[in-house]
Amino acid sequence: MAEKFRNKYRVQTTRLFGYDYTRNGAYFITICTKKHICYFGDIEVETGLRPVSTNNKIDINNKNITNLRHSHDFQNNNARIKLTDAGKIISDCWFDLPNHYLNIILDEFIVMPNHIHGIIFIQNYACKQQPHGLSEFVRAFKSFSARRINEFRKSNLEGIWQPRFYDHIIRSDNELDRIRTYIRNNPNNWLNDENYIDINNM
Repeated sequence: MAEKFRNKYRVQTTRLFGYDYTRNGAYFITICTKKHICYFGDIEVETGLRPVSTNNKIDINNKNITNLRHSHDFQNNNARIKLTDAGKIISDCWFDLPNHYLNIILDEFIVMPNHIHGIIFIQNYACKQQPHGLSEFVRAFKSFSARRINEFRKSNLEGIWQPRFYDHIIRSDNELDRIRTYIRNNPNNWLNDENYIDINNM
């Protein structure tokens, strides 16, 4: 929902008021490109593609969660996303986050043509430094990825990402499984996705 601020529309924050986003837990996030421009790839429909799964059968209170393997291969059933070079950079920057933050663990993730979905676990059990939270992770991811894309293109493309992002606090194992399934099925549901843009009609 948008509201007016100084006669201009702005997007209301999705942050839960008063919640500490550095707390241990599981978080589902969605980050969209500015104006929903499809920088990151195209959805291809084929037959015989193998489903991709994390195979991480874990619960949200497990202290021994490991990071999801790094891959540029996002496919499920008969749909897959063919990443552009920018899309591959996005994937690389996402999976690089644990190298910068000791309390982040990555779970299910997908790059779509104009947005990403991901599940992040925050675990501060063994973190001796000041713990970082969700907003810092997203800020770093946006900054790292935009800079690397500009370096690759030898350009200064501003505003790749929307200024805000969507988050949801995952509170149960059942909810975690549902969100994982939603992320995996994103390529199959692209034509019905609220972020879908038909580039032929632009």
